[in-house]
Amino acid sequence: MFSPSRPERVAIVHEWLVNHAGSEKVVEQLLQIYPQADLYAVVDFLGPGERGFLGGRVARTTFIQRLPGARKRFRHYLPLMPLAVEQHDLSGYDLIVSSSHAVAKGVLTGPDQLHVCYIHSPIRYAWDMQHQYLRESGMDSGLKGAFARAMLHYMRLWDSRTAAGVDRFVANSAFIGRRVRKVYRREAGVVHPPVDVARFALRADKEDFYLTASRMVPYKRMPMIVEAFARMPQRRLVVIGDGPDMDKVRATAGPNVTVLGFQDDATLVDHMQRARAFVFAAEEDFGITPVEAQACGTPVIAYGRGGSLETVRGRGDPAQRTGVFFDAQTPEALIAAVEAFEALPAPIAPETCRRHAEDFAPERFRERFAAEVERAWAAFHGEPAAATAPEPVARAISRPDLSLIPMPDASASPATVAAASTAAPVSMPPAPAEPDIVPAVLAAWQPRPDPMALPPQPAPTTAVVSAHPARPIGELLRTLRPLSDGDIAHILVVQRRMGLRFGEAAVALDLASQADVLRALSMQFNYPCALDLSRFGAGGLVVATDPHGAQAEAFRELRSRILAGPRVPLAVLSPDRGDGRTHVAANLAITFSQLGERTVLVDGNLRAPALHRVFGLKERASLADLLNGRRPARPFDRSAELPGLFVMQVGAPPPNPLELLQQPLFAVLLRELQREFDRVIVDTPPARDSADARVIAATCGQAVLVGRNGRTDARAMNLLVERLRRTRADIAGVVLNAY
Repeated sequence: MFSPSRPERVAIVHEWLVNHAGSEKVVEQLLQIYPQADLYAVVDFLGPGERGFLGGRVARTTFIQRLPGARKRFRHYLPLMPLAVEQHDLSGYDLIVSSSHAVAKGVLTGPDQLHVCYIHSPIRYAWDMQHQYLRESGMDSGLKGAFARAMLHYMRLWDSRTAAGVDRFVANSAFIGRRVRKVYRREAGVVHPPVDVARFALRADKEDFYLTASRMVPYKRMPMIVEAFARMPQRRLVVIGDGPDMDKVRATAGPNVTVLGFQDDATLVDHMQRARAFVFAAEEDFGITPVEAQACGTPVIAYGRGGSLETVRGRGDPAQRTGVFFDAQTPEALIAAVEAFEALPAPIAPETCRRHAEDFAPERFRERFAAEVERAWAAFHGEPAAATAPEPVARAISRPDLSLIPMPDASASPATVAAASTAAPVSMPPAPAEPDIVPAVLAAWQPRPDPMALPPQPAPTTAVVSAHPARPIGELLRTLRPLSDGDIAHILVVQRRMGLRFGEAAVALDLASQADVLRALSMQFNYPCALDLSRFGAGGLVVATDPHGAQAEAFRELRSRILAGPRVPLAVLSPDRGDGRTHVAANLAITFSQLGERTVLVDGNLRAPALHRVFGLKERASLADLLNGRRPARPFDRSAELPGLFVMQVGAPPPNPLELLQQPLFAVLLRELQREFDRVIVDTPPARDSADARVIAATCGQAVLVGRNGRTDARAMNLLVERLRRTRADIAGVVLNAY
């Protein structure tokens, strides 16, 4: 079939045209990229004076346009919109570009048509925000609530199915890209939406007040902002906006808070230009208002979740910062962020804010989105990609400088601190990435099993145990968080001014978490870090939750015995169910990760997997997929509470576990794991039930046997020992589990 080098017939599909807001501004830019395009929408109720951004076009609409009351209540017809959008006949177009936050991506396209979806979000109120939406709309119970939940369930099914009709997703932020991956299991490019920064003039001289401006709806947290400033009577806040939460805002406001209500655009821009900082507390998909404030040269104090992490530079090099983050939507967190903002060693430069905002200008959007479509078009038609790669997609969080400075003592004088900050930097290695063992394993996949034909194991390597000498806590924190020299200097300033410890100041600035500080202290004083793992399953991870207890000490002693032996994969076996085999494997793996060794714990029980419950993980297919020659969506799971520990799950138990374990691919997998990790530990099924455990032990080359005091039958244990001696597995020891 003939395929043109550039799309000639283009259709742009949007949900509804009722005003000129954020998503409509995207459509405006799309029409500039493709001036020949035809426009489609579910409904079009724009007035004559509001249509200028469409360039004289009139959208082709659906039957919902003609339904009773649709002009004012078109959203009430949401259950009919999937059917409606599928009635658009787009068969005459080469390229379809949908601008979608609800149903636009559901248009029907053919195999020779490229469909690129610029996605503002998967349907928020049908997916992860369903419960919040129903609660805030008063439909979380009763007959209306039941109908709403049923309708949203139907919308989710339809939304998932129609994702397959999109050839390329382009998200408006990395945050939405993650939501696309979660909901559709698809990767998305990222092109931030256009912001008309030209209508905001830079103003360098600021006045002594803070500004917040937004629709007063619950998720914007406007009453929380007002409450925080009511507790800071020495600081002035101006509030612009209107909505359902207006009464709460007025009731909470103190004499230092001025509530202006709804204001015209000129008044809003004037206040943005003059404000000392703009306060933003919502978790947005993107969030245009913070970018507009930065276009005025105004720093932003923002909630550090969602799109704010991409529109505001709240961390990293102080010379490039445009704001400060707070980590919880509470008055206390916001107060700490305001104090941190005022304690910055050098004020944020208005010119820096402006330069950052200009990166979101409409012309930048057009360049980036056109480049995304060109790459998709070339791939779709099998054409070679452009010789020069286009400029990377709009930046997310800027990477800070990771060079180290010697940390002064907390009690040092300012002169000592200044001298320390000029010391020569020491380079810091980057954090280890999650290994990608999949290509090598799949390359070796052989669909025909070769029973017990086990290749020789590689020679053991020398043990390498990372040590943490006595170092200042700030230097240790930098091994856990990407803190720049500017971050360290900022923490020191706040530490002196507020009379805090270094770790407390880092937490107040949202540059470290309390868990980071506890872990750094454990490294500094060489003791195991007790973690709060209450959200995990009832797996008894005592080494982490009770590091000073007798069980944890017993596991560390077992670790010491294993360290004296060869460094090969280790299988943990027991004769029967209930012997504590999985308990031992999980805690032993944690002890190695606490020692600084990268450790992978493999669930080798293909008949009744258990590790996902022990660690409180969402069940996913990993090991079973690899052994069947399939690429798993995610080979490993890991937890922030257990650094250095990776878990490989089974997924759904396969019908042929022994055959999968006996094929050479399992040995290949273990070799790849051994190459990527310091320690490989494999949990197994009960040895009495099948030959699986013995096959796993033979393939690993080393085994630890587990028995339960007063329960395990001695004859069963002796029989297991005798059978293992006939294989290649060395028995590292026998554990008598008394717990």
